[in-house]
Amino acid sequence: MTDELVTWYANRVVGRLRLDAEARFCFLYEPSWTASADAFPISLSLQFTPDEVVGGAAHAFFANLLPEGTVRTAVCRRLGISEANDFALLKAIGGECAGALTIASSREKHREEHDYKRLSAKRLQPLVANEDLVPLLVGGQSTRLSLAGAQDKLPVAMIDGHLHLPLGSSPSTHILKFPNRRYAHLPANEAFVMGFARRLDLDVVETELYTKTDPACLLVTRYDRRSADSITRLHQEDFCQALGLLPSTKYEQEGGPSVARVAEVTRSHSTSPLVDIRRLVQWQAFNVVSGNSDGHGKNLSILYDGREVVLAPFYDLLSTRHYETLDRKLAMSIGGRRDPDQVLRLQWETLARDAGLAPKAVLGIIRDLVERIGETLPVWTAEFRSRNGAGPILQTLPGSIDKRARSLARKLGS
Repeated sequence: MTDELVTWYANRVVGRLRLDAEARFCFLYEPSWTASADAFPISLSLQFTPDEVVGGAAHAFFANLLPEGTVRTAVCRRLGISEANDFALLKAIGGECAGALTIASSREKHREEHDYKRLSAKRLQPLVANEDLVPLLVGGQSTRLSLAGAQDKLPVAMIDGHLHLPLGSSPSTHILKFPNRRYAHLPANEAFVMGFARRLDLDVVETELYTKTDPACLLVTRYDRRSADSITRLHQEDFCQALGLLPSTKYEQEGGPSVARVAEVTRSHSTSPLVDIRRLVQWQAFNVVSGNSDGHGKNLSILYDGREVVLAPFYDLLSTRHYETLDRKLAMSIGGRRDPDQVLRLQWETLARDAGLAPKAVLGIIRDLVERIGETLPVWTAEFRSRNGAGPILQTLPGSIDKRARSLARKLGS
């Protein structure tokens, strides 16, 4: 008989998850949770109901908490779990996920854990040298760590200025992203693009190159954690979860979220809808200029911070066009076009209407961004060089960003 999994929010049971006879995910909210004044649905796609939710949104929400691609393959191999078995993988590594929830077997005694083991640079170096070792840390007896996505990364906690590995289901504060043998200088690429977005006043997570390893890793501050006397989890969900879509359909061309659908959800649920939709337009324009073709539905999220419901700070921004083997077409189309070189003023005006904004307002948002790019790019490039050295990424990336920004300005016209 399959285990029942319990979904926890701190020390409170939110709901229970099981597989039925047809191996479908079945989620049932705990009555004591839905009766609480401060309770919240775990997803826009899983509103409160006294009935069990079978398949569909229940499967999608929890599947989107799990790793994908080669990372998933390696983790499953390490744990002896079939790659297609979302339920078993969730049981094994659902202790520390994105957002505020933890998932554990009903057979386990639950407690709020705050146990950590120091991660020295010496211990991290083998993981940097051999990315195949990273999955060895994400499951088993001592750790139950899960991060969605296809990139090698590890949840870590910054405590007293030192990195620590969360044990059991202890919360993390940061994400450490490792170099990738297939894509040269990936941490530096993301550090440059994310730092540049921050200098342009886009709301993005904090990142920095972690240079105690060789080559450097990328250290990302988690927006769904608060650190004071102790680490507190904040609830969040990506747009695949919010729309009840499996991670296999995260791209618009496969039925995944589009700018219009993201804007619609944002308008209906954000406590600052106009601000957030304008941010969404900035994000897509920045994707075009930075050469980021991987802005799919799992790379946008909703953050639930007390009574505030907002578009989460942006993350995973990098120049995918820096790598010739990757698809250069946009994950979310603009006015029906995915080739960024074919996106003209007309397509941006169509996007404006899709997002429920006036075309004139959207063109103004983009022109303002392009103007600030011209002013900020040389300053940020010099700052990045001073801080991290004249690495290979600086030989091409600033120039290509400048070229795309000028091209976008010409296409918009006056």
